[in-house]
Amino acid sequence: MAVVVRRSAWNDGLVAKPNSPVDHYVRRGDVIVSCVDAIARTASGPTYRKCGRTGSVWRVVHGGQIPATCVKRA
Repeated sequence: MAVVVRRSAWNDGLVAKPNSPVDHYVRRGDVIVSCVDAIARTASGPTYRKCGRTGSVWRVVHGGQIPATCVKRA
């Protein structure tokens, strides 16, 4: 299983969206170094449904952002 690392488009602001451009893929078992979160705030609730859960927090990684629900914290 692979998860998409998305880069926010020039008109999206700082936080990626589920339809933002794809930068690359992260495969299961890859080690990701991230200490920064990007929070997408909307009035309508969660901004994405990925990896079986809804959320609005994105982890900032090399090349873009990945949904926090798809990352296992060590």
